[in-house]
Amino acid sequence: MTRAAIDGVAVEMTDKEFELAAFLFRNLGRLLSRGHLLEAVWGRNPDLATRTVDTHISRVRSKLNLRPENGFRLTPTYNFGYRLEKIDPSESSALGEAAMSPA
Repeated sequence: MTRAAIDGVAVEMTDKEFELAAFLFRNLGRLLSRGHLLEAVWGRNPDLATRTVDTHISRVRSKLNLRPENGFRLTPTYNFGYRLEKIDPSESSALGEAAMSPA
């Protein structure tokens, strides 16, 4: 197990979750394919299903609380991969309010 910290609070992560999170943050704003993520984190020609990436992404998103209101958005791109973006938390609340206001 590896520990990361968010606002001084320790978060326990597996080594692969930590490697995946570090890779996403090193490539902030870039669209990364599942295959590229598999190779970067699990090595060349891993004998793993791409669902492994999806499962680990879900855990990383949850453990690090990668939500727009916290300044980050980890979005899937259908049939391709993922992108981690840094956003202004006030943007997410403004978008939420606009979506909820009557037209």
